[in-house]
Amino acid sequence: MKKLLLLAATFVLSVGLYAADEAKEVTLNGTGMCGKCELGKTEKCTNALEVTNKKTGKTRVIMFANNLEHGALFCKGKTEGLVAKGTMGKVDGKNVFTATSVEKKG
Repeated sequence: MKKLLLLAATFVLSVGLYAADEAKEVTLNGTGMCGKCELGKTEKCTNALEVTNKKTGKTRVIMFANNLEHGALFCKGKTEGLVAKGTMGKVDGKNVFTATSVEKKG
C-alpha cells in the first residue's frame, strides 16, 4: 500500500511539473476590454485582450485568468495600446492568460 501511495504521489508531482513547463512566458499587445461589460462573454467582470496576429492579420480575444488593473484599464470600454506580460496555458481546453503585469504603452 505504501508503494502504491508513493507511486501515485510521484506521478502527481511529475504531472504538475510537466504542466508548469508547458506554460510559456509571453508578451501580448492589444486592446483591453471587459469580458462581461464589453463582450458579454463572461458572467463576472474579467480582463480580456484583443490581439492581432501580425502574420495573418486575424484578431482574437484572450481571456485572463486574473484581473490586474481591471478598473483602470479594462472596465471602461476599450483601452488601446496595452502591453501584458505573463504565461499562456490551457484550462478546460481553452487558452487562458495569467498576467504578471499590464501597462499602457507610451
